Amino acid sequence: MPPLLTLVIGLLSGVLLGVGATLLFTSLDLRPRPFEAALDTCGLTDHPDAQVGDEGRSLFLQHQGATDVTGLTDDELDCVLTELDAPDSLFVEMGQTRALDGRQRLEWDGIEATWSYHPDDGLDTQLVAH
Repeated sequence: MPPLLTLVIGLLSGVLLGVGATLLFTSLDLRPRPFEAALDTCGLTDHPDAQVGDEGRSLFLQHQGATDVTGLTDDELDCVLTELDAPDSLFVEMGQTRALDGRQRLEWDGIEATWSYHPDDGLDTQLVAH
């Protein structure tokens, strides 16, 4: 094979390999999965009231209420939020939420928390990572 043809084939192969690798790595979602890590640390990975969704970018937490006693305990909910570095203000606001307040919202470090409260059902919390 002539040297010029070998050089051209080598250059084209390198370009194609580079383009393919770039497309592969840019399509991979390498962002950390904070929700899955928090559930793992708190021992709640398989808990039915702590569900990760949207390919790891959302988390729904169902807290215990007066009649819904199967949800997360106070300690379990606190553990998850603490692992996510939730600010103290979130704990205060959640603790002061009443049923008639409707859906509440707070954002920190790229995480948005929304929650509602009813004495019978407990605190329903949705977390979304942006």
